Amino acid sequence: MSNEHQEHVSGDLLERFFLTQLSPEETQEIVRHLLTSCPECRETAALVGRRSGIFLPASEPDLAEEIPADDTAFDLHGILQECEVERTQRARERIQGATLLGELERRPPDERLALVQEDPRFHHRGLFGQLLEKYLESSRNKPRSGIDQVSLALTILDLLPKDRYRPALLNDLRVAGLAALANAYRLAGLLEDAKQPIASAWELLENGSGDPLEEANLLSIEASLWRDLGQLERSAGILDRAIQIYRQIGDDNRCARMLIQKGLAVGYAKPARGIKILEDALSLLDHVQEPRLELCAWHNLALFLNDAGEPREALAILEMSRPLYLAFGDRHTQLLLHWLEARIARSLDRLGEAETVLKKVTAEFERRGMRHEQAIAALDLVQVHSQHASLQ
Repeated sequence: MSNEHQEHVSGDLLERFFLTQLSPEETQEIVRHLLTSCPECRETAALVGRRSGIFLPASEPDLAEEIPADDTAFDLHGILQECEVERTQRARERIQGATLLGELERRPPDERLALVQEDPRFHHRGLFGQLLEKYLESSRNKPRSGIDQVSLALTILDLLPKDRYRPALLNDLRVAGLAALANAYRLAGLLEDAKQPIASAWELLENGSGDPLEEANLLSIEASLWRDLGQLERSAGILDRAIQIYRQIGDDNRCARMLIQKGLAVGYAKPARGIKILEDALSLLDHVQEPRLELCAWHNLALFLNDAGEPREALAILEMSRPLYLAFGDRHTQLLLHWLEARIARSLDRLGEAETVLKKVTAEFERRGMRHEQAIAALDLVQVHSQHASLQ
């Protein structure tokens, strides 16, 4: 627990707590602090809760002021206990979901849908969450398998017992599922197919809980789609809205993630601008908690330095980052590394090396259905051939 929470929790932090604008870790700290210690903080929380309309409607201030302090404290204690029970339940569901996922993955892929539909044990929110967490990993290795995984998650969501969950929560879960489906389509190169899930998610978001993280996540995925469709300024504008949300709730890591995406959106057309945005992202990022995100930032910083005519600086960053590339041994990461090596080699006039690697990279992108990357790598190969011809 931080020193701030060991002493007193500020009114501003409590207001963000009641508005669900804190990270899960911060919320957990405050709940435990208010439940176990510091009457002064509980009194402050009661006042903030009344002001925020948590305990009574904000339109009845006189009635709120008439409630005895003991009763208000009791209500606060009950609310905090409910928060703790919900977190405990979600942790339990997460563990159960991981167990169910392991059982599901032991079955052949073509048997999983029938198993989920027939066995009520798999009608489980924790399993839904686990599938959404794992689909990116599946997409990196086999893009279309990510689509299957998210589709299965949405089937599970349809089968959840509706009487156990608030409608707003179910809407939030569906928004997250549709956003993941759109992203899975995007990663598989099916860009047009990704548009409808995003449109449906925006419609559902209006009836959700109002959690700003759901909106920011949807903005992030929509921005990635428009970037892949070549609408770079539109993508950057959407990301500015997501960055604003994460700055308001004080989540530096997610803010860094959005800055990295924005750097990608503008860096292909304006490398110098992309470099500055990526440097800002790296200054915010927790490098211990987010090693893959750090690798993404360094990778694209090297890419844009190379495009900006600084291939030796790009090569220095690549070599500095090589241990991170090795730490993530998946084929997708290694493929992006080889592509970057080829582009730097081309800029350094090592054309034979660049051509050999680019041919392999382009073929692999085609084999994996990564159409967007395949198209760009093919253009790189054309440039190498053009440089060869100009030297002859």
